[in-house]
Amino acid sequence: METDQAVRMLDMKMQAPFRILATKKLKQISVSDSLHNVMAKRQTYILKNINSKLEKENAMVAKADKGKMCVIMYTDEYNKKVHNFLNENNFQKPQKDPMDKHQKLITKTLQHSDLIINKKQKKYFTQKKPQPPDLRAQIKLHKPGQPIRPVVNNRNAPAYKISKLLVNKLNNLNLRNHYIVKDSTALANDLTKLK
Repeated sequence: METDQAVRMLDMKMQAPFRILATKKLKQISVSDSLHNVMAKRQTYILKNINSKLEKENAMVAKADKGKMCVIMYTDEYNKKVHNFLNENNFQKPQKDPMDKHQKLITKTLQHSDLIINKKQKKYFTQKKPQPPDLRAQIKLHKPGQPIRPVVNNRNAPAYKISKLLVNKLNNLNLRNHYIVKDSTALANDLTKLK
């Protein structure tokens, strides 16, 4: 409909060729969409098959630490590696869930932060349903024994939104401090200037 209206706005002599071009283009889009849908359905079918086979064998796909690789391993082995990491680094389960305490503390702090956050934004920066951070493990294939690198997802943690805001505000400050080094390259450049 919109294409036809646009064509009608053209000069009478130009309408017929543009109608033909528009029809061809719309057919191309329709054919490419149907091919894309067939490919998407095929890929979904293959992924479901792979997932069902992994579940049947009690296996899983984990991300490797270096490179863009995936590792297929037994779920029990993955869980054992995670538990070993937690035990070796003396992690302990808290006796009481700290989520409510942290949420109340953040809410109270937000109430007293009128200079940084306006009243309309305060509701947004309070996490509605806070949850403890998730721990995932990436397998270090390049190390003997293939230990894990822990990756913690804090998106649902009580302080996630407010900490993101504070990082942005602090990064925007232009602090000229001679004792701050941006990265190792900047440090190397500064050291060569000292000679």
